[in-house]
Amino acid sequence: MKEEKYEHPLVTVVIATYNRADTLDYAIQSCMWQTFKNFEVWIVGDRCTDHTEQVVSKYLDDPRVNWYNLPKNSGYQSKPNNEGIKRAKGKYIAYLNHDDIWLPNHLEDNIRHIEATSADFVFSIMQWVYSFTYSQADIPLLPDLPRPPEATAVVHKKSVVDTIGYWKDIHETYAYPRTEFFRDAQKAKMTFEIVPSLTSLKFLWDEKNYHDVGPQPIYMERLRKEPDYVNKEMSQMLIRAYQELGRVPSFKRFKLQVSDMLRATLFKRNIDPARLKFWMGKGGQIRVWRKRHGLKETVANTEVSEPATAENPQTVKG
Repeated sequence: MKEEKYEHPLVTVVIATYNRADTLDYAIQSCMWQTFKNFEVWIVGDRCTDHTEQVVSKYLDDPRVNWYNLPKNSGYQSKPNNEGIKRAKGKYIAYLNHDDIWLPNHLEDNIRHIEATSADFVFSIMQWVYSFTYSQADIPLLPDLPRPPEATAVVHKKSVVDTIGYWKDIHETYAYPRTEFFRDAQKAKMTFEIVPSLTSLKFLWDEKNYHDVGPQPIYMERLRKEPDYVNKEMSQMLIRAYQELGRVPSFKRFKLQVSDMLRATLFKRNIDPARLKFWMGKGGQIRVWRKRHGLKETVANTEVSEPATAENPQTVKG
């Protein structure tokens, strides 16, 4: 079968980060080993104060890699993401969280699919790694359900921000900004496509060990040494999913299914499900999340970042 031809447009990879230098190192490594080579990287710190810049500096000899540290901490990935998008030269935007890992095929599979379908957004299958021994697949059913995909699994046209705007600040939305970003895209009738490939790994972090590295080194080594990693992991995840279907439904799973159905019904009637918790106020869900994870409360940030110049000490360009 003749391989399908497709263009190799420039892709801008945005890595928002805050004081996770050791896990960030693995994320950058996974970006640099992509089979798709036509990309630039903007690593944007949310006013990092650890050794993040030292880690990033190892990669700045590559002209595709760029680094910018925001002058003020914003408390969420919205502002770093927006900074990366504004500086982007690519036709497409791809996100990579600072503690996640891309498989080598991530950009190749997603760009091939978005070029073939002309979709506004594409997102691929993600493996959630809960511990050193347990993981499961994540396949959001967007746009049929309002639960959005994780940013690490997403590629979208840069031009979508001309219609729906940038990621909202945490103090401007009732929902998580990531959720709001995708809901705005749904409301604008933008198109979403699922890429039928496992291309990324998401690692859950513990607030008690925020700065520690988890299973990332082990999985990176496996990916390097096991060429059949994807097939083995997908087989195991399919087996677990089949076993789960055969079990008596738990109350927790039933509650989640009812919640998803309710949210989907509300959304189809142009009612934002997040507004049901209006008494929390804008930014309320983020405040609760940060408190639960032992993080400080943030204040509204109205500062505008300075442009990238040689005189700006916060900007380092590869």
